[in-house]
Amino acid sequence: MHYLKCVVKETMRLHPSLPLLVPRETISSVKLKGYDIPAKTTVYFNAWTIQRDPKYWENPEEFKPERFEHNQVDFKGQHFQFIPFGFGRRGCPGYNFATAVVEYVIANLLYWFDWKLPETNEGEQDIDMSEIFGMALTKKEPLQLTPISFLF
Repeated sequence: MHYLKCVVKETMRLHPSLPLLVPRETISSVKLKGYDIPAKTTVYFNAWTIQRDPKYWENPEEFKPERFEHNQVDFKGQHFQFIPFGFGRRGCPGYNFATAVVEYVIANLLYWFDWKLPETNEGEQDIDMSEIFGMALTKKEPLQLTPISFLF
């Protein structure tokens, strides 16, 4: 189960459901890294880019769940390199429930079924992981898997 948690974290790191977090508005004027940001400015946080920053992640484009095995990064948003549910007081209040449901569903699907990719006309068995960008992130081509039931 520990490895499944790592897989879920890595999936959310590479493919956040909201690549641009809910916008926030500055309360007062602030100077940040040489930039003047006036009060009442709408600020967007690009979670997709932050979570792929090579400054924080070795080989950031590579799907590697093992990076979370001995890493203390959590969903709470305390580590700003991993923010799939936002951060701070305005982070998603349902992150615990959402994570538990995802882990439960995946664990059950993996327990009760074996899976295979459908055969294409060319006999090719590759998964297209390209995405369509917007406020929500979706796959360009739908993922299609065929469940193989087995009897006990």
